Amino acid sequence: MALTLAEELTLLAYDDESGRSTAGSYFDYGLGGALLAELALVGKVSLADKKVTVVDPSPTGDAMLDAALSTIASGSVRKPQRWVEQLRKGTKDTVLRRLVDAGSLREESGKVLLVFSTKTYPARDTVPELEVRQRLTAAIVEGRMPEERTLTLAVLVHACGMGPKVFPTLDKKALRRKLNELTAGNWAAKATKDAIEAVQAAVMAASTAAVTTGAATGGGT
Repeated sequence: MALTLAEELTLLAYDDESGRSTAGSYFDYGLGGALLAELALVGKVSLADKKVTVVDPSPTGDAMLDAALSTIASGSVRKPQRWVEQLRKGTKDTVLRRLVDAGSLREESGKVLLVFSTKTYPARDTVPELEVRQRLTAAIVEGRMPEERTLTLAVLVHACGMGPKVFPTLDKKALRRKLNELTAGNWAAKATKDAIEAVQAAVMAASTAAVTTGAATGGGT
């Protein structure tokens, strides 16, 4: 099946054997960014002048993306960061269910301390994730010319802090340098480049805001 960016990001985030997320606590913002980035790549929204605008409200044919597009179209004009925060809500559960239904993951239920219910998502079919990792490795580690979706996924991986796990041979500075080199000119249109850079900034800003809010709340207790 053709995976969305959010699904690819999720496959990278979950450990194949334990079925637990290896991503940080702000992975959800990466998923919100993935929806926004995908809509930008298919020409449904534009990100310019620090705001998100719907330019084509017609359906994409994907239920999850269409729901996100409808949410943006029915809302007021907002900055990318606000839409990342909005679109992240419930997206992880939706994506996990889609991957289970598609046969890429399986859902397992359990108990912690015989009281708290837990769910894990081990891999059922590792081929889709392997293909995603091969594309990313070819582009970021081997320096091959990536297509826009792969480059966008790499940007999202970096934005939500998954770089060290997805690219273990690169430190953060090396990864940032590689991304800067690749994003400098590998876009079909400047508008696309600007949109993805705006999504990256929005994911990072939303995550930072969440950290700041959490610290302030914790400090007051």
